[in-house]
Amino acid sequence: MAAPRRGVGLPTFGPLAGPEAVSVIARTADDLGLDGVSATDRLLLPADPGPVGRPCQLPMPVWDPIETLTWAAAHTTRVRLATTVIHSLFQPPVALARRLGTLDRLSGGRLMVGIGQGWTPHEHEAAGVAMSTRGRQFVEHLELMRECWRAGPVSHAGEFYDLRSSWVEPKPVQDPLPVFIAAVTPDGIAQAAAIADGFMFPVTCWDAARDAVRGYREAGGSGPIALRLNPIRDRRDHALERFSESLAADFGRALALGADEVHWEFNQSSMTLADQCKAMALIADMA
Repeated sequence: MAAPRRGVGLPTFGPLAGPEAVSVIARTADDLGLDGVSATDRLLLPADPGPVGRPCQLPMPVWDPIETLTWAAAHTTRVRLATTVIHSLFQPPVALARRLGTLDRLSGGRLMVGIGQGWTPHEHEAAGVAMSTRGRQFVEHLELMRECWRAGPVSHAGEFYDLRSSWVEPKPVQDPLPVFIAAVTPDGIAQAAAIADGFMFPVTCWDAARDAVRGYREAGGSGPIALRLNPIRDRRDHALERFSESLAADFGRALALGADEVHWEFNQSSMTLADQCKAMALIADMA
């Protein structure tokens, strides 16, 4: 089995987020021969706990993934550009399809789309999406985006979306444009197996990752698997040293699970940009 493709998350979340940091990491990934860069999505950060969860005590930058990846595309020539993930329901399907098609065009066909349903009530309320029906709406949303990416005019009449016959341009370079679904619940994983081109999973526990990959395969999912790793999820010192100690073991676990792609995220660690570049060199040097 071929080794998984290797990528890194761009600094779009937290204190280092910004255009210069994104361009530094993207160019370094390109120069080192890594396979991809990625950006994640949050519509907002709750300032109060709401129905579930904890509030975000301080405001924190969370840059939009599509604009960020467009910026990264302009500073690179070969790395793939992945959304890990976009909460697709928070944007109209026609609008999101056009934005993704434009990015695939601008990058010369380097886009890998990762989407998910989202999970915070704050975000769903702000976007006007009912959590009680989001599963069905998510399926129809993806269906309409794919219709927009095919040649010719598009028309759609569904439960949640209607579109009179229209030209929706530009079309992506890639045909079909690959769409991975990120999910953590059994129902979501089964949905990914049924309608996605691939499965994406955020690894916080390797036992959970093993169960999720097994569930995807047992549900009939035959597409590639992309794992998103957050190896250092704290602001403590010596993050680079701790990362280097765990890198080989984590990569071995990903390989054992049959992962086709692995993206390491450093946004929640105390790594400086210089340390992130050193970490990327360690990733590139693995056999």
